[in-house]
Amino acid sequence: MESSIKVTPKMPSTFNDFPGHLAPRDESCVAQIQTVHPLKHSEENYNQHRHNLNMQMLRQREGLAAPLKLTMELKAVSKVGHLPFLPSTNIARDVLTGRDEMIEFSDIFNTPEHQEIIRQPHAVMEKVLGI
Repeated sequence: MESSIKVTPKMPSTFNDFPGHLAPRDESCVAQIQTVHPLKHSEENYNQHRHNLNMQMLRQREGLAAPLKLTMELKAVSKVGHLPFLPSTNIARDVLTGRDEMIEFSDIFNTPEHQEIIRQPHAVMEKVLGI
């Protein structure tokens, strides 16, 4: 009978601690654990891609002035300010992009009464003004 070779497991005498949350440190291990769906990147950039396509079609149909005018209007609308304690609805931007006619998940479940952060107006303004 042949003699069998026994392998003894080797355990490190000390473990390297690292600050922060517990996460795999090896890049290959992280790559194996995190599986990214192929459509994730596409879905994250959907609105921007759709806007770019609309601008290209508008330029082909009506010339360069139409997308430039719409882009300038969107930029002007994005600079309109409001008081810091009031939630921003971005209704003017939604009207310009055509999203005002769509009902989405955020329209139903992102109402002010469902938001977790409720700020006191006087405290917020005092902080902003440095009083």
